[in-house]
Amino acid sequence: MALNTELQNPITQEDIDTYNRDGVVCLRGVLNSEWIKTLLPIAKRLVIEKEDFGLLPAIPGRYMSRCIPEFRKMVFESPIAEACGKILESNEIRFFFDEIFAKPPKSDAKTIWHTDHMGWPTTGEMVPSLWLPITQVKKENCLEIIAGSHHENVPYWLFSPNARKMIKPDDRMPHPECESRRNDGKTKFLSWDMDAGDLLIVHPRALHYSSGNSADDWRVAISFRAFGDDIRWAPRPDCVNLAGVSFDEMIEGEKPMGSHFPVLWSKSGEKDSDENFPRGFATTWAKREMEGVNEYATFKTLKGKENRGELGKPKK
Repeated sequence: MALNTELQNPITQEDIDTYNRDGVVCLRGVLNSEWIKTLLPIAKRLVIEKEDFGLLPAIPGRYMSRCIPEFRKMVFESPIAEACGKILESNEIRFFFDEIFAKPPKSDAKTIWHTDHMGWPTTGEMVPSLWLPITQVKKENCLEIIAGSHHENVPYWLFSPNARKMIKPDDRMPHPECESRRNDGKTKFLSWDMDAGDLLIVHPRALHYSSGNSADDWRVAISFRAFGDDIRWAPRPDCVNLAGVSFDEMIEGEKPMGSHFPVLWSKSGEKDSDENFPRGFATTWAKREMEGVNEYATFKTLKGKENRGELGKPKK
């Protein structure tokens, strides 16, 4: 069996309506088993064996497509971007960045309820998170989303590395405590049993959360970030940094374009090759042991509360 480059299941109007209503849609079988056979062993080498693939030492769970050919192939040749474009009803999809999230067996590390949109140096709605497990995921270990929360336009103060060095402005809200809403009879919590190769497309304003991993094996998922038609630069100092593109290059109101943001899919059929997409990084660094590459959820807020965990952050 070959790697599938086209969608195995068509995107339906029901899928589009579900995304617009709930802020998330679960698409089945976006990547076939050959993709999983290709990607999972490499992910395990990165996550479990802590192999040095030349990724950034501070965040070795991000930008895999710049250094690992199999991940680069996934970005440019898989049908993930097509699925995203059709759900968003966008004319084209451009690449933003990729990262990997993993939780070890029997982990109680939690990812707090949060939204993503204030982390991105952009305006617009079409910058979803594409969450694709490459291991089987049970409902209790899945990403969880509050249905319809994307309709709330709340400027939450996030926990990016930049924001953690700043004082929260008065007009920014801390991320909410949502667990008390589970039995209120009004809030709908969504999660899924997912096979490797299924895909969640999550609206940037949707509140989402991840519990620990009660399974006997690692839970590994790839997160693919993409830009649709309405995205324009709007850099702020608290946003997440992007390797190779400074805030100086993010011109307010301009559409993200250039070698770092190639067109991966379009309605017209035109797309960019990976010829000009970066390979590696502009900087070099001393070789070091990638400590923490298999750790998840070690961050603390300034108040000492548990905060979002991300693969690849060094231990404190």
